[in-house]
Amino acid sequence: MPFEMCMDVGQTAHISPYANQLWNDSGIDIGSGQMYEFAVPTGEQWINGGKACGADGYPSNLLTRPWEILRRIPNANWLQLIGMIGRSTKPAIVIGSRLSDFSPQYPGRLYFFANDLPWMYWNDKGMLAVQITRTK
Repeated sequence: MPFEMCMDVGQTAHISPYANQLWNDSGIDIGSGQMYEFAVPTGEQWINGGKACGADGYPSNLLTRPWEILRRIPNANWLQLIGMIGRSTKPAIVIGSRLSDFSPQYPGRLYFFANDLPWMYWNDKGMLAVQITRTK
């Protein structure tokens, strides 16, 4: 179980979510009225069934397009880095390689995952280095 942490303004935390985990507990509790920035360094990759990609994931092709509606977050790319407050998929925090000026609607524990079909995490591999900075 990860440590528990409430971040101070200016503090940066480093988290490593795994592509094959349905939920990656960051150990960070975030608060409403606060502001955060997420960044994944260039070159970080994880793998979906042999296809390597970064935190922005990749768009559908002709074969995968019919499956989009069944992804955990249908409007985000395949394997795109997603954040959640608590273990709910609504509302999703579509992070990708960078998200600035994020202010949560409500407080809670921050989780991450790679956007995929819920039953297909068995063929995902790797992890990303994610930096989270509280800016306000």
